[in-house]
Amino acid sequence: MSDSPFRSLSSDANWAEAQSASEDQPVLVFKHSSACPVSAKAEKQLQSLAEEGSLHVYKLVVQESRALSDEIEEALDIRHETPQAIVLDDGTPVFDASHFDVTADAVREAVQSAPSSTN
Repeated sequence: MSDSPFRSLSSDANWAEAQSASEDQPVLVFKHSSACPVSAKAEKQLQSLAEEGSLHVYKLVVQESRALSDEIEEALDIRHETPQAIVLDDGTPVFDASHFDVTADAVREAVQSAPSSTN
């Protein structure tokens, strides 16, 4: 078992799990590039958020799961970038940020503003 606070997003089953989980509460899809220093910085930001435990954070490493990344891009109609943070609420993207805009604070604010969080 991994010590990572991130949930794996490397298969269609993981993607289905993330979509299903978003029906109960917002979830974060984090597209990460293992070769990019900006993505490494975003990963540190989101790791602290994932460690808090109140938000499911699904991490896709693009070099390992490019086909799945493309599938998510098409399903959500959100152009692929890395790093990229997408908040899903009830299967619908309610927040999308990339590069230096991927911060724990921005994601926290998006989750708090999500429709299911305001009910």
